[in-house]
Amino acid sequence: MAPFIVFEGIDGSGKSTTIHEISQRLSARGIAVESLREPTEKTDASREIRRILRTVREVTPQISKELLDLFFIDRLWDINNQIIPSLRAGKVVLLDRYFFSTAAYQADSDARAHEIVATYLADDRIILPELIIFLNLPVDEALRRVGTRRELDVFETETRLNAIAARYNSIFSALPQHKKTVAVDERRGVLTAQDFEELSARIAALVVAQKK
Repeated sequence: MAPFIVFEGIDGSGKSTTIHEISQRLSARGIAVESLREPTEKTDASREIRRILRTVREVTPQISKELLDLFFIDRLWDINNQIIPSLRAGKVVLLDRYFFSTAAYQADSDARAHEIVATYLADDRIILPELIIFLNLPVDEALRRVGTRRELDVFETETRLNAIAARYNSIFSALPQHKKTVAVDERRGVLTAQDFEELSARIAALVVAQKK
């Protein structure tokens, strides 16, 4: 199968732009690409996730549990109906968010975030990416970007995003300790054309390596 690449980072960190730029560069190299995102917006679970995020003013433990369950349902559908079929068709999958973001956003502590990640890693139905590209943009810059585009959701406050950013860093710092580990390419600040070229070259090298 083709390489599976996941992009992670807080809202406004530049995931959509980065995926677009990398997709363009891979396509120019003659590499087939499928760009996806989670929630998928193609399942009842994903539509309920969007509704909750738009309407709630506070994420209570009950709402957090409900979101965890909904994300899991939507994610299994995504894996079986979009990700795996695309990989088997020889397309590099560029996925905007995976279960690492679920852990960073839904947990109320680093320990809980690690538990969520460990649960996913232990589940054989969950396929792992060859590479995670972690866009670690400062919260103030990310909020400035998001605020100019649309109405903010329940997670998009400075306090919440700072906590989420801290959990992201904790998750990826602890990831090498797991038996099932994944390579992480962390990029800080606003990405440049050079970053896009470097990341595209790294992914292209994975394509070549998997064909051998």
